Amino acid sequence: MHYPRARTNACLFLCIAFVFSNGLISTGLAFQGFATLDPPPTSSFGPNNGLQSPTAPGQWDSVIPDQAWNQNELPQFTPDPLLEKQLKYSPPEDEIEGILLEANEASRSDLSILTNDRYIDYRSQESAVTFLPGSDDQFGWLSLESQPYVAKGYRSGVTTAIDIHWLTGPNSVALPPRLYDFILGYQWRAPLSKRISVDLATNIGVFSDFEDSARDGIRFPSHGVGMYRWNKNTDLVLGVDYLSRDDIKILPVFGLSWRNPNRPNWRFDLVFPRPRIDYMLSSSRRLYVAGQLGGGSWDIEFPDNSNDVMTYRDYRLLIGYERVSSNGDRSGFEMGYVFDRELEFRGQHNGMSFDDAFVIRFVKRN
Repeated sequence: MHYPRARTNACLFLCIAFVFSNGLISTGLAFQGFATLDPPPTSSFGPNNGLQSPTAPGQWDSVIPDQAWNQNELPQFTPDPLLEKQLKYSPPEDEIEGILLEANEASRSDLSILTNDRYIDYRSQESAVTFLPGSDDQFGWLSLESQPYVAKGYRSGVTTAIDIHWLTGPNSVALPPRLYDFILGYQWRAPLSKRISVDLATNIGVFSDFEDSARDGIRFPSHGVGMYRWNKNTDLVLGVDYLSRDDIKILPVFGLSWRNPNRPNWRFDLVFPRPRIDYMLSSSRRLYVAGQLGGGSWDIEFPDNSNDVMTYRDYRLLIGYERVSSNGDRSGFEMGYVFDRELEFRGQHNGMSFDDAFVIRFVKRN
């Protein structure tokens, strides 16, 4: 006895991709409604900070008739010394860069700022539709995915995520037709000094087909990453990423982020296990190359009512195109090469390998 397969995945993928590309499910993929997340204060420096100088006496004339006021009785405004100090204060270069700019909505909508900003977010909010083709003896899936992390520019918050994966193939093993992820977590980002900042996140999730007990599908993916500003153009990154998977429990996080001052269109985030290189086409569009580890572990039930934990793993090399909206949301299209694909079961010694494949993703980031 075999589970029914989702034979209409291609059509469903095209429909979802069309809806996704038109922004109609921008909030449906990531149920991260706890967005009252205490953003860091926006910088109040410069001429556009919304602070107005005292009104000149002559400006009252257009609002209040002359006969209603004696010019000698006009209100006298005494400038606030603190306000005056704020208006005149120009912060040091390394204080205005980085974290303060991340909280500014205008800066989030300008890729020229994001491309040259400090590396202070190891993971941030993301939703995606992912299609990996499969049939017969080849494993594939269609996924609606979200990541349980706060958006760029926010320091902390409670996060949630719900993912659904529709499976196809292989015919040699009776896999369930669907898998689910339910995740609840908390993320905290903070500067510890002018040069050091941290990104910490902890989650608890249930990863299962929910056909029987999902006890073996409880996982605790978390990370702790620190960033050190070596100089104006370079950040060093070091930490750990606890995946809580059967195949890979924990990965080191290490590398550097480098922005070339002579080529401001380029950004190199050479950070394992999520490297990425950006090339900015304009202030609202860019291309990028990225590497990812795909897959996960799920508690499943076979048709004979036996339970096991299934783990799928692949490595992905992606090429993407990304554009940013006026409110700072980034949407992108990715195509990639998928290799070293493995399917394993906790209760079986022999795993399964699959041919290299391609993947298509529609992504929305905040």
